[in-house]
Amino acid sequence: MKKIILLLLIVSTNSVFAQGDREITYGLFAGGIYSTMSNLPDVIVPNGIYQDYTLAEEGKFGATAGFLINWKYPYAKVSIQTEISYSNQGTDLNYEDVKGLKYKINFGYSYLNVGSQFKYYPIEGFYIGVGPYVGFNLSSDNIKYTSNSQELFADSGAYFESDANVQKVLKESLTGKNYFYGTFSAGYEFSSNLSIGARYNLGLTDVLATEENGHRYSENKNKINSISLIIGYSFDFDDLGNF
Repeated sequence: MKKIILLLLIVSTNSVFAQGDREITYGLFAGGIYSTMSNLPDVIVPNGIYQDYTLAEEGKFGATAGFLINWKYPYAKVSIQTEISYSNQGTDLNYEDVKGLKYKINFGYSYLNVGSQFKYYPIEGFYIGVGPYVGFNLSSDNIKYTSNSQELFADSGAYFESDANVQKVLKESLTGKNYFYGTFSAGYEFSSNLSIGARYNLGLTDVLATEENGHRYSENKNKINSISLIIGYSFDFDDLGNF
C-alpha cells in the first residue's frame, strides 16, 4: 500500500513533463455515485447448502465529494489531476425462500479516496482520463441486517435469531477492506470554471475479508465497481511559480 501511495504522489508532481506553459487550478467537486459489490451471495450462502431460495445483489446510490489540483499543459493537450475525496458506497443483499423468510443485508461503507488521473483533451474543454486510486475504508463494520423473522415466529412458532444477534455476527465475521481501483473518466470543462463529468471505477482488489467464523460465511473475491456523475468548480492559481 505504501508503494501505491508513493507512486500516486510521484505521478502527481509537475516533474512529469518538461517545464513549459501550464495552467494550474484547484477546486471542489461533488455528485452521485451508484455502486455494486460482486460475489456477495457466495459469501453468505455457499453453493449447495440450501435450495428453494433466491439471494440477489442490489446496487445502491450514494454521494461523493472532494478536492482536486489540476496541472494542465495546453501545448500538449494533457493534464495531471490529483484528488482526495469522500464517497459512501453500498450494496444490498436480498434473501427470500419458499418458507416465507425474507431478509436484507446492507453493506454501507464510506471511503477516503486518494489518486491521480492522466487527462487528454482531444478538443478544447473536452477530456478523457484514466488513473489509479486507493479507497481507504472508514466504516469497516457498517453492516445492517433486517428481516421478517419475528413475524414468522408469531405466525408459526418457529425459532429465529433476532435481527440484532444476526447483525452482530455479520459485523464480527465480515470486515470491509481498503482497496485499489482504476478510474476511467470523461467530461467537459467550461470557460466559466464549471465542469461536469462521468466516471467508471473498476475495482481491482478484494474489498471484503471473511474472518474465521462458525456460520459458513466463506472468503471470496469481492470487488466494488461504480458509476458516478459529478459537477465541479475550479479556481486559478495567481502565482504559478509556487508550483
